[in-house]
Amino acid sequence: MGAFLGLDRKERTWLVGIILIGLVARVVWLFVMPYYVPLTEQSDPQEYNQLAKNLLSGEGYRLKGLSGHFQFLMGERLNAPSARRPPLYPVLLTGVYYLFGERHRAVFLLHCFFDVVTMLAVFAMCRRLFNNVNVGLIATALIASYLPFFQQNIVLMTESLNMLLTTLYLWVIIEAIAAPSVQRFLLAGFLIGAAALTRPEAFYFVIPLSIVIFFVLRTRKVSLRQAILMPALMILMTLVADSPWLVRNVVVFHKFFPGTTLVGTNLMEGLFIPTQDASKGIVASIPPEVLAMVGGRTEMEANDILLREALKFLWRNPTSWLLNGPGKVIKMWFNASDWRKRFFLYYPTTNRNHYVQYSLLIPNLILVAFAGLAIFRYRGRWLVLATPILLALAFFTFAETFLVSVGRHCLKLMPALIVLAAFGLHQVFTHWRASTSR
Repeated sequence: MGAFLGLDRKERTWLVGIILIGLVARVVWLFVMPYYVPLTEQSDPQEYNQLAKNLLSGEGYRLKGLSGHFQFLMGERLNAPSARRPPLYPVLLTGVYYLFGERHRAVFLLHCFFDVVTMLAVFAMCRRLFNNVNVGLIATALIASYLPFFQQNIVLMTESLNMLLTTLYLWVIIEAIAAPSVQRFLLAGFLIGAAALTRPEAFYFVIPLSIVIFFVLRTRKVSLRQAILMPALMILMTLVADSPWLVRNVVVFHKFFPGTTLVGTNLMEGLFIPTQDASKGIVASIPPEVLAMVGGRTEMEANDILLREALKFLWRNPTSWLLNGPGKVIKMWFNASDWRKRFFLYYPTTNRNHYVQYSLLIPNLILVAFAGLAIFRYRGRWLVLATPILLALAFFTFAETFLVSVGRHCLKLMPALIVLAAFGLHQVFTHWRASTSR
């Protein structure tokens, strides 16, 4: 809580005002905008919703009752225990449904409060990195007004929760590097584990993160023993936080499995470059021969086949991955559906509201530009503390080159990018004001 101490009355007023305006705007948006992605039209919300309903009714963690929309889920697979989706968000939905019934707006209100905590974490991160209240207020205002955050709150998706947990563990790690303590690293590990239970890629991020933290701690004159021990404890706590899911998968599937059975699908669709039949307008994101292999298989068997075939495709066609990787990065960060022709923009949850379609390219270009200025023009000692942010931006961006990339995949990283952009924006404004006052 040290980040919020020492604020004068004016600074507290600005902080509270920005957060309240952001919250009220989100709540108004929630009730004014229609929920225009029906559960029957989009697979992800439908699956989360069905998992929660089955948990609540005692059916267990399975997709029973789900409308068939993936060939991998047809037939008896729907009645079997599932590992397609990580458990934290469905369990959260179950709790909301238990208290309020199947009222999606109750979930969306919770998403709005997740954003409030994200704003507070971003402000605290800025205070620690830059020791500057104004940078923190700029970053908080950017979070409060960033339109795609409004949109992600009104869909039954993990994005709001995952963004909150990602921002929290980056903040706690920065605090832990600034003032090393076992408690902070244990908390960071717990938050990483919680994030992995919403989107499993966080589980794989903890290893390179721990290695980088070791070297950063050594540069800060932390003893070799402590520099090894603290990241190791962080990894251990990540495993502890994930242990219910890990143990459940061992018991149910007789396999150590930290991710989800959707990983094989995501890799196969990401690495097999879709081919289009011009006469029929059909896009095949997975080769027909691979689809035939998974027919009649269990969920885990189908995932193993898809993983194996995806890696085979990568081994045989590395050039395809190299050529398409930059396009995926652009799709992720700028929501451009075809970067080689033109920046035609769409937001995945706004099919009918065209005035929202242009909410990513221009803001993201500006934010990336000012973040780049912060790193390369106004770099300083703060960059050492900001190493976890830089690593997260690099790691998750690179990971997307193996997957199907869409604009919402950058959302969990946007608060971290906004922290850097706010500092770059503040520095530019400060230098401009100084030059004009001479």
